[in-house]
Amino acid sequence: MVSWSKICDILEKYANRENEMAYQKSIIDLLLETYLGWHKDQITEQPSMQLGSTKRLVPDVVITKDSRNKFIMEVKVPSHVRTQKDIDQLISYMKQLETPVGIYVGKELEVYFKNIGDGSDPKLVMHLEFKHEDEHGEDFMTLFSEPGFTIQKVIDYLKEYEKNLAFESKVSDLVSHILSTDFREELKMIISTHFSNRGDDVVKAALETIKFDISRSCETQELPDSTNTPFQSCHSPQNKYQRIRHKGRNNGIVQRYAYDLIKQIIEKNPTLNFRQMYAIFNRKNRIEDITQVKDETRWFMDEEDIIQIADGTKVVVSNQWGFNGNCKDKMDSILEIAKQYGIEIPLH
Repeated sequence: MVSWSKICDILEKYANRENEMAYQKSIIDLLLETYLGWHKDQITEQPSMQLGSTKRLVPDVVITKDSRNKFIMEVKVPSHVRTQKDIDQLISYMKQLETPVGIYVGKELEVYFKNIGDGSDPKLVMHLEFKHEDEHGEDFMTLFSEPGFTIQKVIDYLKEYEKNLAFESKVSDLVSHILSTDFREELKMIISTHFSNRGDDVVKAALETIKFDISRSCETQELPDSTNTPFQSCHSPQNKYQRIRHKGRNNGIVQRYAYDLIKQIIEKNPTLNFRQMYAIFNRKNRIEDITQVKDETRWFMDEEDIIQIADGTKVVVSNQWGFNGNCKDKMDSILEIAKQYGIEIPLH
């Protein structure tokens, strides 16, 4: 199977195409046919379907297998700024064509799943960029290669994602509790109980000489290999190192440093609208319109961290930063942008 990195290399050559139909053709020829193995007879471009007496459905791409629609694709050129309307349109096509899986392809790629007919909301299965290092890339290639594709595999992947997201949330909540001031008092009680045989006065005197200062040991933590996942991803405890995500001001020094840099860049450009801000940062996972946030754990969401810009958009900043691996590339690029605007904040 061709690697995700190879896909990124090839699609990069077509990313500057402004004609949407030409870019759509590139996605079909390269991604679907050449590298995922879908046959041209399984791919229908912009089928026009009557809906009622006045409306017609014209999805960009419909993929069929065994005489059933398997997934729908909505394709935009990479320069297009994705909006909620784009996703709503994709979900509408999924409902009308009774197709549970939809893929949005633009500057980034998103996969959605919806149980057809039960009134449930669509769920984001994965979100990835056309970057070599994106940890979801190989998952996508495995899920959507024609020989092994099934709707059930997408459902299983979504279940595993949600299970591990819930696991991360529980870990995050426990870490927050352990780091809280209230827990210091609980810890004193635990110690007092443990050493009760030493005498209450001795334990009390000992505790008065001790200062409790609990802090995170590092940005990433090793988690137990407690589950078996069908496909490894950054949300799986099966990975050796797992990022523990926290909301708002619970984030560490590096995350706050990146936030402060971005905030100052925005403050240096008080008249720019969100589209222009997006162009400055060039990657959607640095800043986001708060109304578009789907996973609040990945953003600074505390009220005091939300930045309102000139056009009224409330902007939130990513908390996924570090000085190693993929995070280092993100930090280096933000430091370069900050340098261009004459901004320098010491890292304490």
